[in-house]
Amino acid sequence: MLTFSNNTIIQKTSWYEKVWTIPELLESQDPLPGEPIAERIAAMQKAAQLASHASDELSELTKLSLDFWTNFQAQKLAWHASIFKMTVDEKFHWELKISESGIFFKDVSGQYDRLEEGVTEQLFSDFWLFGPRRPIPDLSVREKVLNLLKNGFVTQDCPSAKAPFEFFAYPDKPVANLHWEEGNYVRSDFVSVRNFGIETGHTTFRDGMFGPGFLSFERFLNIPPAQLGYITPEMREKIEAYLGKTSTFNPAKPAETGPKLLSPREKMDLAESLLQDPNSTEGAEILISLLEYEAESDYWRNYVFNRCCRLRKNPKVQNFIASCLQADDEIWFKKASDVIGFWGLQLGEKALADKGLLFALNWEYATTNDPEFRAALEKTLKIIFSPPS
Repeated sequence: MLTFSNNTIIQKTSWYEKVWTIPELLESQDPLPGEPIAERIAAMQKAAQLASHASDELSELTKLSLDFWTNFQAQKLAWHASIFKMTVDEKFHWELKISESGIFFKDVSGQYDRLEEGVTEQLFSDFWLFGPRRPIPDLSVREKVLNLLKNGFVTQDCPSAKAPFEFFAYPDKPVANLHWEEGNYVRSDFVSVRNFGIETGHTTFRDGMFGPGFLSFERFLNIPPAQLGYITPEMREKIEAYLGKTSTFNPAKPAETGPKLLSPREKMDLAESLLQDPNSTEGAEILISLLEYEAESDYWRNYVFNRCCRLRKNPKVQNFIASCLQADDEIWFKKASDVIGFWGLQLGEKALADKGLLFALNWEYATTNDPEFRAALEKTLKIIFSPPS
């Protein structure tokens, strides 16, 4: 269920609740996951209306997304709906459907979807700015899809209409030494480059392989590296060399020391540069320091806590989240609880995915010093400082 409230969107399911700010929603490459695609499209259009009066305060990526949803009208695609049939790796069959309702990939052969003929939905802006969520190995098909989506723009002169992802021919050469695996007999994570994209996933001693997931080359190049934490700088360098391409996102180099005070945006860029190493203590310190600007805009608070979701093993972040759960700031407490939920439910850390534990990390219980809360807090703190290897 989606609810608009005070320039935010509250997404609530039976197991998950998240408050999206409008800038956060527009900048995300996967906003409102799990919701029906029609509701996601309507929400993005509404978000664009709310953000239009504050465009000067938005990042360049958010401005581009805002421009897309301001100038793109899905109903204009009604007369251009198309279905493309594709073969991946000579044995897997896919269907790609474009309509005013969205973009739909049908996994006919079950390459990535465990359900028979499972369907993956994708927002128009996500495809246009970042690239396909499922394989489209044929260059001509990618070009046809982009040309079809152009019909949805009110004007071809707007910035977003001129900024689709770059389509290029994939390398016609063998993939060698581009497989990485890390872990132990309990759990092992892998990243493997194929000639049509990048496969990711993990295997466990008990359940075997989970996945594989898929990351297209276009998304690899266009999504900010911070959102792809499982791709290390070393992997990125080698994959870029294989593609003969460089990522569109270039993190800022650490600023030279001197008397000049950094702006919040410069601090964010510096933190992102340092956090190319997810365990960087200095990067985490600079990231957390951005909370001093939360009185000016809740964007910074949301950014800090959302970024912490991807820094599970960073000692500084562990200490920070633990301190928030023990402090008397209600907003920070709730945000820290959301991070714990992400680590458990999204990163697959079963010890933190316990619904009873997550339910007990409740602000009302905390303020009354409830015994159930104290027990849950003690257990959570032990888990925080003992992350999975």
